[in-house]
Amino acid sequence: MATNTPVLAIRTKLVLVLVCKSWRVVAERFLYEHLVIRSPSRANAILGVLLASRRALPSGEVSLGYGRWPVHIEVFTHARGTNDIQFLQTLFRIFQCCPNVRNLSGSWMHPLPNEFLSAISQLYGPTLHGLCWNEVNTTSTFTSVTPKFLSTFQLLRVLDLRHYVGCELAQSMDPSIPWPTLPHVTDLILSTRQESLQIANVLSLPRLRNLTLCIILHDFKPRVPYHEIRKFIEKHGHSLISVDLPTPAPHLEPEPDSSSSRHTVEHIRPDVFLECGACPNLVSLVFPVTSEPLSPQVHPNLRRIGLRGVLKAEALYPDKPSNVKTHLEAITPKLYPRLQEIRTVGYLVDADTDKLIKDIFIWWVEKFEDHGINLLDGEGVLWLYTDPVEGAEGVMTDNKPKGLVPIHADGSLIPINHKPNA
Repeated sequence: MATNTPVLAIRTKLVLVLVCKSWRVVAERFLYEHLVIRSPSRANAILGVLLASRRALPSGEVSLGYGRWPVHIEVFTHARGTNDIQFLQTLFRIFQCCPNVRNLSGSWMHPLPNEFLSAISQLYGPTLHGLCWNEVNTTSTFTSVTPKFLSTFQLLRVLDLRHYVGCELAQSMDPSIPWPTLPHVTDLILSTRQESLQIANVLSLPRLRNLTLCIILHDFKPRVPYHEIRKFIEKHGHSLISVDLPTPAPHLEPEPDSSSSRHTVEHIRPDVFLECGACPNLVSLVFPVTSEPLSPQVHPNLRRIGLRGVLKAEALYPDKPSNVKTHLEAITPKLYPRLQEIRTVGYLVDADTDKLIKDIFIWWVEKFEDHGINLLDGEGVLWLYTDPVEGAEGVMTDNKPKGLVPIHADGSLIPINHKPNA
């Protein structure tokens, strides 16, 4: 099977619609739940379909047609003509046709008029739950997007500001001016760009719980601005429960691969979130295995650690030096007395072709099991040996690795191939 892509996804949706009339009734909405607008011609085509689907109701009102289904609109402005005011007018008419949108993603190559921003605020300010604002490729030194604009979306739950540039940041940092507040944001996605961290330091986020902090690769090797990170921690660290530090990646590639350039660039040190008093309520910490080893700092509340970037079985061999081995050996119950789980994020034992990997992984599992810590692979599987059983002729069969999956809140386990009794 091919890797799923947006192109393959839309082809699948089109095939489902064409199966029969019954399938069309069910699957038609899938075509419109996520609208991706990449060019003026695509915007015009989408607007035409949305307007044509409207019907007059007996009550005299006009139905929304297909416009009732979109919940996520994604806009790209890389194509020719997307800097024209007519394109922005078409976008706004599409927004008007889709009142149920809850997630808006925008990649803006050109400065936006204040009128367009004001129209978005008025239309989606009271309802939007997710916002991704990308200005990293803008052709000007700043845009008209201010912290005040972001604060108009009062129901936001997820805010992605990895590529935020904005303006009036210095003015907003004036202590005499009240901080703009987003009272419902729980998930925040930032990058180590100075503007991204500064806007987060300006905003008041009383319900913030989860932070994803990325390093975006450019033509030069970016430096990690620890002074800005510590300012962020000073303001928001007490509310953080989960911190995720992805492997450095280009801004158009959110998922890491094995490219060496991503491993040699300076990483964010996970220790900065484990320092005394920094994030006292932190429960989960995920970071790449190519990061610097954790220093011996005690964190009394940490319960889950995730290791990204385990690429091959050799990295887990206990008799071979590797970053994975170094990190695993540095995790001890003395440093993290409430630690319950370690997970190799993205690495699946059952998918590895190494014949010894199951035994190697179980060796690590048993090592942590002595301290009451579960070591799980990326699928959430706890690998153990089965108990020897007596064969039909009284011969004891050999132990074999067997995966167990935690499925209950109390941590109890059942076999993967377990079938409940009828």
